[in-house]
Amino acid sequence: MIKTYRHSVLVIVLLLVCSICTFTQSFFKELKNPYKKSSTTSSVLPISIGVLSVVYLLNPIIEYTEKKIYAGFTKEISVGWGKLGEHRTAIEYSLILGGNVRHYLRLSYKYDFLLADDIKPSHMLQGTGVFSAGGGYFTDFKGKGVFPEFTFGYSIRNHKLLFYPHIKLRHTFMLTEGKSDITDFSFGIMLGIANPFIDVEIRRKY
Repeated sequence: MIKTYRHSVLVIVLLLVCSICTFTQSFFKELKNPYKKSSTTSSVLPISIGVLSVVYLLNPIIEYTEKKIYAGFTKEISVGWGKLGEHRTAIEYSLILGGNVRHYLRLSYKYDFLLADDIKPSHMLQGTGVFSAGGGYFTDFKGKGVFPEFTFGYSIRNHKLLFYPHIKLRHTFMLTEGKSDITDFSFGIMLGIANPFIDVEIRRKY
């Protein structure tokens, strides 16, 4: 029963990955030739958008611990600081399925290295590739640990809003005796805010 359940979760994750790839391919085809209509693209896009909405709400996560692989869902909420919100504090909740259901909570700090040189504070949304590095505190409510994490994705942001499709790799070093370390991989879409109590000075609008 447990094996069947795990297999079902992994199949769902694979379907989500395929949907994201299909959506991305269709999206860039539309950008290259916006005037050419395709019946295949028209039928696939609504489904892909629906799946992406689910991915935003529940980002898939796969973890390796105690020589076993588990799957689940995770969600991060981020608050950025600075002119472009590059300094971010975040809270993330994860639900791990398989055997006993486990609940994780992470508090972290991370910094976004923007891969485009011409990104400046603006009222308009701007897109750029991003590499993020950070670390933080972990608890599963029975033990605690610390972790580094690395994230790569494409952010769409201004001085107040962050929309961040990404993939994330992380390793948690458990500090509680008898608890095994955890390595996890997740992907999805993160939505964050920036400078909630600060008005960034912008001299011109883009």
